[in-house]
Amino acid sequence: MSAATSTESAGTVVNLPASETVAQELGSKDVYVRQSSGLVRTVSARTALLANLVGMGIIVNFFWITEASAFYPNANLITTVGIGVLINVAVGYVYWMLASAMPRSGGDYIFVGRIFHPSIGLGVNLLFSVVFVTWAGLFAYFTAYYALPTMLAAYTLAGGSTGALSAATTFLGTATNGWLTNSVFWVGLLVLLLVFAVSFLPTKWIFRVSVALFAGSAIIFVLMIGILLATPQSTFAADFNANPIYGTSYQALVQNLPITTTGTFFGVVYTMLSFIGYANSSYYGGEIRGNPTRTQGLAIFGAPILFAALIGGLYAASYYTFGRGFLIGLSSAYFGAPGTAWPGPLYLAAYIVHNPLLAAFLSFGLVLTFFGFSLIYFVLPTRNLFAWSFDRVLPSFFTKVTRNGVPWVAVLTLAIGAFISLVIQTFYPTYFDYATLGYSNFGFWFAVGIVCLAGALFPFIRKRMFAQAPAIVRARLGPVPVLTIVGVAAFAASWFVSYAASTGNYLGITSGYSVNDLLFLPIVFVLGIIIYFVSYAIQRSRGVPVDLISKELPPD
Repeated sequence: MSAATSTESAGTVVNLPASETVAQELGSKDVYVRQSSGLVRTVSARTALLANLVGMGIIVNFFWITEASAFYPNANLITTVGIGVLINVAVGYVYWMLASAMPRSGGDYIFVGRIFHPSIGLGVNLLFSVVFVTWAGLFAYFTAYYALPTMLAAYTLAGGSTGALSAATTFLGTATNGWLTNSVFWVGLLVLLLVFAVSFLPTKWIFRVSVALFAGSAIIFVLMIGILLATPQSTFAADFNANPIYGTSYQALVQNLPITTTGTFFGVVYTMLSFIGYANSSYYGGEIRGNPTRTQGLAIFGAPILFAALIGGLYAASYYTFGRGFLIGLSSAYFGAPGTAWPGPLYLAAYIVHNPLLAAFLSFGLVLTFFGFSLIYFVLPTRNLFAWSFDRVLPSFFTKVTRNGVPWVAVLTLAIGAFISLVIQTFYPTYFDYATLGYSNFGFWFAVGIVCLAGALFPFIRKRMFAQAPAIVRARLGPVPVLTIVGVAAFAASWFVSYAASTGNYLGITSGYSVNDLLFLPIVFVLGIIIYFVSYAIQRSRGVPVDLISKELPPD
């Protein structure tokens, strides 16, 4: 065991044959770029858990509830949490077991690549990485376009100066301007620059920022839930009617549509979008300290359970105060004629609190959430790019790290991608608009299904590797590995969610969806496979034994 893992308990992790040993058997030692990754194991179990929760966004459903109510009016959102947690606990179990058996940075690139083939691992991981880099720019844009104007509007609604609302309206009015005068773009760019700056910090400081973001979000979450539970629907209705900024009464907006089983099952896609993030710690497995089985169990398996309890309470409290029918009616009206403020519960709370600063602080939760998303989903693909290069699929140049273990070349490279995402989102929405979230949800769960299938087949197609995994990974129910049983169920459930995300209702695409948009991410998956085989041919011509990549884990 390397010095980096000397703190792990004996028998917890059994490394597969070291690259040097296998290379000696085949007459070469030149498998990986070097015999140490250069990454530093500094992330604790608690930090990994909180960072995963930041990637999930414990208050983001105060935002998504608006769309879920408008586009899935026959869904009971509380019930979707119950369905979602069953799916995600199964998926989380698969990721936990694979991260325990292969505790290296790169996540599903390592898992799928070592179980199936490196080309498939690269295809899956490239798909995820494209989604993540896209989200880094997208959520920087969301910070500027949705979060800040909602804060200003909430300040005015709660009794503050009308100048705040005027500023929000003026700010959004520049969204169609050119480069120099587009305020939304410049604020989004400022968010990205801050993300880039944090990404160059030592890993422990990146996660300290994540913990701080979680702490701020947790404070707002607790405040918001307390305010909602203390405010019955009749009180909110009276406050709403006393300040009729929507030009109609509470009662006129209520749409008491029936709850249906089909509507609820298909409505789970918004809840599943929120759950994304609990497996994030698998991507920096090489930076997890201590026993990886324990750490990843808490972070990957524990996160969806805790998150389900939080958003289940969030939905229940929102229904209690605002009413399901009102949220459906108001959300539908907003998408019919968008206004300055996003009409989610964080904004609507301004009717209740009657305190401008408190109202603005509650909506500040969106700023924390979107910044956290932009940061986490920028950092993750930098580790993926590092892992590809460490395996020599890409030039070794990308594996360069600072003395603090930061893969600085990968950070700089992907900063370009995140910036392009922001530019396209801001200035060319015809090619990349809000529906991108819908299409990425489709592609994301398609790829998750492949990972779960790899987990299910792991005991049978990589018998030696499975036999050397920790005992918990090798657990059986009778003659069948538990990982296989759960993996098959998670595979089927993931592909159902992928299908549900492709249907016409998702994101209000009632006339159907663009086949070209849906095919984009599967094409990225195929592109990853092609890139691998091109790289394979180049490296073989140089005498590099790339066949060893699928036979072992990379060194720590």
